[in-house]
Amino acid sequence: MRNFLFVPDKEKDFQSYMVYVLAIIWTLVTGMIVCIGFFYFPDLSPRWLTLLSTSLAIAAFNLIINHLGYTRLASWSLSLMLWLYVTIPCYSAGGIMAPGIISQMSVILTAGFLLGWRGGLAIGLLTITTDFVLAYLEVIGLLPVATVKHTPISRWISNIIPFGTVLALQYYSTNHLRTSLLALQLEIKKREKAEILKDEILYDLKERVKELKTLYEVSRILQDEEATTDTLLRQIVQLLPLGWQYPTKTAARICVDTTSYATDNYIPCEFYQMAEMTTAKGRKISIEIVYLQPMPERDEGPFLEEERNLINMLVEMLKVDLERRERSAELKAYKYALDTAAIVSISGVDAELTFVNENFCKATQYTPEELMGKHHSFIWSDNYSPDYFTEMQMAMQDGTPYRGKFCNKTKDDTLYWVDTTIVPFLDESGKIYQYLSINYDITERREAEEKIKQSEQLIRKITSQVPGNTYMFEIEESGQFNVLFMNRGTDIFNHTFDFEDISKQPEKLIEALHVDDKAKFNQALKEAYRTQTIISIQYRMVVGEHTRWRWLQAIPEKNKDGKTIWYGATADITPLVDYIASIEQFIFDLSHVIRRPIASIMGLTRLIIDNDLSETESREISQKLYVISEEMDKFIRELNYEYLQKRQDTTLNIDISSFIDKRSSLFN
Repeated sequence: MRNFLFVPDKEKDFQSYMVYVLAIIWTLVTGMIVCIGFFYFPDLSPRWLTLLSTSLAIAAFNLIINHLGYTRLASWSLSLMLWLYVTIPCYSAGGIMAPGIISQMSVILTAGFLLGWRGGLAIGLLTITTDFVLAYLEVIGLLPVATVKHTPISRWISNIIPFGTVLALQYYSTNHLRTSLLALQLEIKKREKAEILKDEILYDLKERVKELKTLYEVSRILQDEEATTDTLLRQIVQLLPLGWQYPTKTAARICVDTTSYATDNYIPCEFYQMAEMTTAKGRKISIEIVYLQPMPERDEGPFLEEERNLINMLVEMLKVDLERRERSAELKAYKYALDTAAIVSISGVDAELTFVNENFCKATQYTPEELMGKHHSFIWSDNYSPDYFTEMQMAMQDGTPYRGKFCNKTKDDTLYWVDTTIVPFLDESGKIYQYLSINYDITERREAEEKIKQSEQLIRKITSQVPGNTYMFEIEESGQFNVLFMNRGTDIFNHTFDFEDISKQPEKLIEALHVDDKAKFNQALKEAYRTQTIISIQYRMVVGEHTRWRWLQAIPEKNKDGKTIWYGATADITPLVDYIASIEQFIFDLSHVIRRPIASIMGLTRLIIDNDLSETESREISQKLYVISEEMDKFIRELNYEYLQKRQDTTLNIDISSFIDKRSSLFN
């Protein structure tokens, strides 16, 4: 039967299954009887058809109810319908002696299967009562005459129903009982395995509870901020054995760098478990757990896999705590240094003060109580335009640090300057929740800068009356230079660059050099950097459409930082260069042009001296000498004219007549 019927899993499904099975069994048995009856008693075909149709109707009706989910109703309905199906024909088929009366036994069994012992008992009592009534009616003669005369064969056929039903139920119950017993046996084995697994799980859970308790206790100890690291580690090492399988046979040791902390029973042993880590600052931390005697083999020697996780977590906890304490100590030191050196305040997003340090109170002359809750502008002076804080406000809104200089006022309205750095603090969602302001009093430096600026302005004012350019500059190894100070002077041919331009772009001066002098200028600066000596160089600059000669002279001097600074000036020497060029040209002309006629004169005079010339020959030579003398006189007058012209054109206005030798004759 189990080969073609589904097997239920739940109680309701099982009862539905039984309704289905018993309805099919009754229908099949009835169908078999009807087939036999048609064969042996064809004349009773109406009776057989009635039995078959009634059986099919009962099965169909109850199967539909069962399919709709009314299983309990279908169970009662099937039991009662089968009882009526068997009992009613007994009334007209011989009463208590009718063959069908035996089928009531199978109905009682069916009710017992479907409705349990209470349902089976109810149907049994109903059957006993009904059969008694039928017997009584037959005794008093009120039972109708049987309409069917049964033969032994027909009685055998009629008994097939109870026997077949009983056999089917017996087979099913026996098979079901056997299956149930097997299932029960399997269930018992499963329960035994489950009990073993439960015990193992309970053991593991106890171990995990020990491990968690150890972790909790270590975490609780590490929360003590007042205790020293040495004290904490001594407490922790005593707790560690309690987290392992065999606490009474376990010892532990913690090592931090070269310092160790161990339980009283610790001795080195071959049965050990160890974990080691290194902090960010390179400090080594290790935990060693040892069993003092051999133990059963587990996941890692005698140790559990979970114990490996536990020791790793404990080392990690110690590492994190040591790093946290190191950072905390550093932060305390930083805070102390910051509070000592700086003016510190904290404000909320509304710029209202929530914290000020002692230096802040000293600088402002207010007490902390007077400052708390006040807007930061409470200490601002009136030396600002409305747009002064625009950049700062934009930085604060963007959540970026800002640095600036501010002039504040004290309680007695004294002004002081601070160099301020404002750092916004962001929460996890990226929103600003407060601002940290770090300030340094720069009042004295500001006053010194003002004095330096005034001195610089005075120097510029003085040096602006010098014709040349004055410089203060430093030189790099490559020959590049950085101008630290410059003044243009009064010379109309000085370059037109401002100090701001040259300080930012010193290459502009190089660009203004004559193309033929750039390499020489750069080489001179390199040599000055190498030798740390005075610079003296003449070069040309292109100023507008003019090419002017300049002379740079500068002396080196080391500042307080040990850096060499050159101080010097440049002067326009173009007139001097032109004057020297004129003199050089004059000397060149004297040494080259006049020498030719003089050589001719010397040759002719030698001819007169060495020869006895006639009057005619002397006259001819004299004429030649005269021509040569005229040429020399003409050239000398032209040379003198050119010299006087050059003298008038030069811008140099120096009277040097007192230095000239006033000889009346060339041959004194």
